[in-house]
Amino acid sequence: MSVSLLVPILFTGVSLSAIYILVALGFTLVFGIMRVVNFAHGEFAMMGGFALLFLLDRLAWPYWLALPLAALMVGVASLLPERFVFRRLYGQELPSMIAALGLSVVLAEGGIILFEVHERSLPSAFSGLIHIGGFTFPEDRLVVVAIALAALAAFWLFVRFTRIGLALRTVAQDREIAEAQGIDTRATYRVTFFLATTLAALGGALFAQIYALSPLMGQVPLMKAFIIVIIGGLGSVPGAALGGVLLGMSESFLNTFYGASVAQFASFGAIILLLVLRPWGLLGRPEG
Repeated sequence: MSVSLLVPILFTGVSLSAIYILVALGFTLVFGIMRVVNFAHGEFAMMGGFALLFLLDRLAWPYWLALPLAALMVGVASLLPERFVFRRLYGQELPSMIAALGLSVVLAEGGIILFEVHERSLPSAFSGLIHIGGFTFPEDRLVVVAIALAALAAFWLFVRFTRIGLALRTVAQDREIAEAQGIDTRATYRVTFFLATTLAALGGALFAQIYALSPLMGQVPLMKAFIIVIIGGLGSVPGAALGGVLLGMSESFLNTFYGASVAQFASFGAIILLLVLRPWGLLGRPEG
């Protein structure tokens, strides 16, 4: 394989991996701490795309201000379903799963009512080409990679070096011990849900920037998040990072040489094989 072909494939893989990890991190964070399988996670990603569209198109805000604000807007709005839908269902996997599935339908259908079902493109903030080391890269993809990597680094620093991050890790390991140490688990759950939906909204906004935006686009981020957390291990943050890299890189290579259908076939084939041989994922831990 020539270098001129390998570098673009790797670059596409990195951009896909970064977005996938953003979305999957929130998904696995909610399950790892709150024991909730959030089927509405993809719809929060969709809301991030429409929030960015509103700020860029209707209010004409600059991109660097609109993008983080769009993610924060969705994170704040998600505190309503956290309060009125999920708070009574923490730790109840089946009821919370059903509630999340209903919420996903409500959000998707609400999006169709407000924005109609057709796809649209976000206003292009970056449309040029950048030449690096003899290779040409689309400027918008470079920006997406840089933002996603910066967000992932900020998330890691937050969880690793702040008191709130320590509380999140403690609750994830043992809720009863965390409560015995004086940690407010309900406040921790609110922070977890806010972080998860903010990451999903940021990933959805970046995804819509590269591809297309529609009220039904949430199905794709949710499916990718499921694949990633099954590969890496449900509830494992390092597993989400590993699964995102594996999925993004494999999709880039398989799409290039064999097409999207083969890439999808390989992804779900790998999941079936993994569920048979190691159902807790590559970096997850068996329960019980």
